[in-house]
Amino acid sequence: MAGAGFCDSRPLLDLHQQVDDRRALFKSWQCTDKYTDSSVVPLSLEAECRWDALHALVPTLLRREVEIALEKLDLIWDHAYAWEMFLDMMRSQALCTFSTKDLPANFTESTRGILVDWLIKVHDETLFLAIHLLNRTLRLLKVPTANLQLLGMVCLFIAAKKEESLLPEVSDLCYVMDYTYTKSQLLRMERKVLSRLKFDLSYCAPLHFLLLFASVARYSAKMTWMARYFLELSLLEGQCVVFQPVQLAEAALCLARLVLKEPPTPEGEAAWCLVSSLHVGNESILLSIMHILATAAASAQRDTCATYIKFSSPEMMHISRHPGLVNASLLLGVHK
Repeated sequence: MAGAGFCDSRPLLDLHQQVDDRRALFKSWQCTDKYTDSSVVPLSLEAECRWDALHALVPTLLRREVEIALEKLDLIWDHAYAWEMFLDMMRSQALCTFSTKDLPANFTESTRGILVDWLIKVHDETLFLAIHLLNRTLRLLKVPTANLQLLGMVCLFIAAKKEESLLPEVSDLCYVMDYTYTKSQLLRMERKVLSRLKFDLSYCAPLHFLLLFASVARYSAKMTWMARYFLELSLLEGQCVVFQPVQLAEAALCLARLVLKEPPTPEGEAAWCLVSSLHVGNESILLSIMHILATAAASAQRDTCATYIKFSSPEMMHISRHPGLVNASLLLGVHK
């Protein structure tokens, strides 16, 4: 890959070469608060008051279900603070989005898609935080197209430092990039990114909300994997950056329900109705996201992107090969 940039006709990297070896380096890798960047949507006083009022409005049943789910998912260590943590997750939503999907002039959606697809191919954990940092950095830092792969790897490295206890060696990162960049280049880019972000790495990933809501609603493993597949496909869609993490999570779960059509349990359905009443935004926003995800799922089967290949494995129940995902028009027709 040496010398190949995003503007070249050659591929960014031989993505089929030693993929398992490259991903093995990251197996040990695997969010929360405020931004002050001008590209990030500010949290309105009305929204903040709404979540502060949740204490009085939410049914006791839902509060208990959320606390149990957070404990079961190992997202908390003290039951006494479970509900406060959930409220903080909800308050942070408007701080985790961007005011526009527009990218810098020298960086196209196609280029971003190539980079994100490669990151998914070489990395399993901390993916949502890493790509969120990438989206932020692209709007704050001018990066030559020849260094975009380096920027992506640096965002993975920073995300792993925040969320993981075991980190790869810098030399391993250089190997994954086929030694296109040196150790000093990687560390220099890391300092530049952290300085531009003002060391603010806080983020509440949509995956946390998805797992939480799926647990509360007693969804099956297959339903949860299907929703996770949709959610990971959203990383490839640049237009999804304007939506809040909780909105993406709920849209992924709703679409999974439509595709699989599993009969819900009475208890789970009641809990889901309570959870869905908390989502930020209106039904039109939810349907817009579902349209985007349905189209992405149909395209993924034709293009065999990294996410499609990843979720076609037995460990993930071959979920990306589900026949209900083949025809996007059938999925979208449900909402028209």
